[in-house]
Amino acid sequence: MRCEEIRELLPLHVLGALEAGEAAEVRGHLEAGCPRCAAEQAAARETLSQIPFALEIEEPSSMAKARLMSAIRGKPPTVPARRSGTGLWGKAGLLATAAAIVAALLTSTLVGRRYRAEAADLRGQIRTQKEELARLEQQFHRTRDTILLVRSPGSKVIDLQGQEERASSAARLFWDVRRGTWRLYADNLPPVGPGKSYQLWLVTAQAKISAGVFDPSTEEGASGTVTLPSGVGQVIAAAVTPEPAGGSPQPTGKILLLGKI
Repeated sequence: MRCEEIRELLPLHVLGALEAGEAAEVRGHLEAGCPRCAAEQAAARETLSQIPFALEIEEPSSMAKARLMSAIRGKPPTVPARRSGTGLWGKAGLLATAAAIVAALLTSTLVGRRYRAEAADLRGQIRTQKEELARLEQQFHRTRDTILLVRSPGSKVIDLQGQEERASSAARLFWDVRRGTWRLYADNLPPVGPGKSYQLWLVTAQAKISAGVFDPSTEEGASGTVTLPSGVGQVIAAAVTPEPAGGSPQPTGKILLLGKI
């Protein structure tokens, strides 16, 4: 049997109401170590243990009273005539109680499954909302940083144009000279290829200073920091070249993007 079929039979199995063949199959499945069905069985037993507390208190039958008093006095009981179908443990009462227990167990199982499914769905929605909130927060921080970068008195804006085979590509570089931070937005710049990185350079009359490597595929743009060594002079241009993954100390690839200040 599949787990779904086993779980449908568990309430009757807990009550001992299954036929021998079905009971053997259920026992075999549980003994094989199925954790979900074992949990369902434990829940069914817990529900069964609570059923007596939901029943109304009944007066003991006259026969039960007679036996109890006789046991106390040490005399043989005088058993009054039993009225068929009366008392909690009369035949009709026993059948009704058994039916109520089965119905309670089945209802508990079905309701429990529905609530578990709804809880799983709600957890999924909460997880999705948290991920979306985190994405929006990141976007907000990037936008705020870009605005601060543009408004900074020491910022420069450099437009880089595609060169030769990359003539259709372009980029805009925002560079805060005082803080040494930059953000670059590239347009129509394809992936550089395996084992390669795009690298940004700030160019002076005496040197080419690496500003770091970047990935142009993100809509949020690339960002980084750069410290200009002393004595290299004023930055007159920015350039982008393809370099080995992780970058190079000095440019080795062709200039793909170039912008003069």
